[in-house]
Amino acid sequence: MQRKQEVWVVAIFAVVVVVAAIGAAFLSGNAGSTSNFKATTVPAVTSADHIRGNASSTVSLIEYGDFECPACGAYQPLIQQLLQQYGDRVEFAFRNFPLYQIHPDAMISAQAAEAAGLQGKYWEMHDLLYQKQNEWTAASPDTVVSKYFDGYAQSLGLNVARFDADIQSAAVKQKVQDDLGTGNAAQVDHTPTFFINLTQIPNPTSYAAFTQAIDAALASSTAVK
Repeated sequence: MQRKQEVWVVAIFAVVVVVAAIGAAFLSGNAGSTSNFKATTVPAVTSADHIRGNASSTVSLIEYGDFECPACGAYQPLIQQLLQQYGDRVEFAFRNFPLYQIHPDAMISAQAAEAAGLQGKYWEMHDLLYQKQNEWTAASPDTVVSKYFDGYAQSLGLNVARFDADIQSAAVKQKVQDDLGTGNAAQVDHTPTFFINLTQIPNPTSYAAFTQAIDAALASSTAVK
């Protein structure tokens, strides 16, 4: 009996260590470290961007994200809450930054969101990809569309045949590359990476830290997008 108890204690301790390690990675490596932070800038939001909120706001929040990135998925509830809280006071734009070197489905999922956007359902697909991230990320890039993305497209009322064609179209692939290009020029090296009024900020580690950064931008009389 004592031996079994010792085994359970060791097992529980191991789980705690793993959870702590995941949390540390989320707050540092995957989510961006604040050590030696150097702010960079990105191009202004244009009609080519996917936008939520108020396009005429004096404050923009831009995210460079990867649909397969666990840290990006973890940040999504915070982003949704921010959009609800600030409403038309902030403009939010999402730009693709698929880390395809480490996330096999990152590129094809970015193309899936862009393909849905051609049928007017970009944000619906964006949200669905994050909501179901744990479901589709185990599939290979060769099968993930037929196994999962086609079903998502159908559930959103899209023309699936058109979606399948658009996901591999030159226009969709170019849009993802354009986003990657602006991110690379801004030295983005992790996802998510956030910019307020075109200037990179250290990734907030809490909702309160996010609101403080946005409130400071809203209060600034020199706020520009």
